[in-house]
Amino acid sequence: MSQPFYFLRHGQTQWNKDKIVQGQMDSQLNDTGRAQAETAARILADEPIARIIASPLSRTRHTAEAVAAKTGLEVSYDDDLMECHLGDHQGESYGDWIPHYWSGKYTPPNGETFQDFCARVWNAMQNAINLGPNTLIVTHGGLWIAAQEFVSMDPPMRLPSNALPISVMPTANIWAYQILGDVTAD
Repeated sequence: MSQPFYFLRHGQTQWNKDKIVQGQMDSQLNDTGRAQAETAARILADEPIARIIASPLSRTRHTAEAVAAKTGLEVSYDDDLMECHLGDHQGESYGDWIPHYWSGKYTPPNGETFQDFCARVWNAMQNAINLGPNTLIVTHGGLWIAAQEFVSMDPPMRLPSNALPISVMPTANIWAYQILGDVTAD
């Protein structure tokens, strides 16, 4: 990956707010999330975005559609950009198992291993970025975490806030990034 691109995590859902495990369940943006998506869209409208590729889950689809409405671009969807499948824990309150999942030491019953998740989404992000410069990837926070298995973030950031527009300049082992606009993180 050597082409500049943009990364946008979906806006807030009620499940984010209530600390319920979403994974690949199709939760919707709440009022805050819709407002965040609109703010991110206004910021990204001033950027030279060439294409938008998103996870097909509603929370990312609606966030991507907000950007598309401001840029006039169409949104393409890639199932491999979906969040990790957290098996039987999806729909439950956050548990003490979560850090163990992100470190690759725990796989939820009927879920996707962290290693499989990382391989799937890294390949999908590479494919999206390799379409050309200035691709906007609208997806989930877990993909940013997964990318850190392959590259370092400069400056370090484990998880971006909801609907935080990010411009990324990748090099061999580093994603140097800049947060765009005046966004209030939640």
